[in-house]
Amino acid sequence: MVKLMQVIGVENFKREFANSPRILSYLEAYFSDELNAEDWTLLSDSADESSFSLRDWVESLIVVGHWLDAHSKELSFEDQIGYISCAGDSAGAGTNLEHLPALVESMLEQYGCERAEPRNI
Repeated sequence: MVKLMQVIGVENFKREFANSPRILSYLEAYFSDELNAEDWTLLSDSADESSFSLRDWVESLIVVGHWLDAHSKELSFEDQIGYISCAGDSAGAGTNLEHLPALVESMLEQYGCERAEPRNI
């Protein structure tokens, strides 16, 4: 978690994530001190290019992860980012009025995710 704080800055980290133990747990599990620079760059670039905050993106990854778990499926990190990006783009002009995790959840409920593969048990 220390490396992640260094990458985004301590104040930014506190502002975005400090008040949510659920998000902190996710970040620690997926972006621990063994920071995967490629995945982090993909996530942060995607957030920067969208109308949504980094926190919205992380919350959306949690939504996707819960859906995948509930359906015993798996999906690459890159494809998860692509799915979230598509959900955000689907909001169109109303993007400022929508909450990205809710858009992702709605899209998963309505359409599922074609790229998700059955999890090998």
